[in-house]
Amino acid sequence: MRTVTNYFLVNLSLSDLLMALLNCAFNFVFMLNSDWPFGPVYCSINNFVANVTVAASVFTLVAISLDRYMAIVRPLRHRMSRRRARLALAAIWLCSALLALPCALYSTTMTMRYSSGQTRQVCYMLWPDGRYPTSMTEYV
Repeated sequence: MRTVTNYFLVNLSLSDLLMALLNCAFNFVFMLNSDWPFGPVYCSINNFVANVTVAASVFTLVAISLDRYMAIVRPLRHRMSRRRARLALAAIWLCSALLALPCALYSTTMTMRYSSGQTRQVCYMLWPDGRYPTSMTEYV
């Protein structure tokens, strides 16, 4: 970890790895079976982790871009210190967690019952306005 850019690249890798381990595998099982077998607690965790890791990835890419921009525009100026880079990474994860907090608070599971007698559990976000989340592709 000799350069600030390496801090950002490791953070980007970490956020993508967390997305793959804590979100993608579980969503793959859900898509395969059309059923959420992991319960309401992990439903909240899953939606929270998905949003945190995506936001952290995007914010880290922004930080890398700003670091590279400053290196090009002001090449003789002192670069960002490692301490500031670590503070920026902490701010990235804090902002990401704050942005994703509503997803954790309003995620739940629901049992869908079909006329054929079949049931399935789904994980979704029920927002305080009470409107049921629907996809426009369901009507097409």
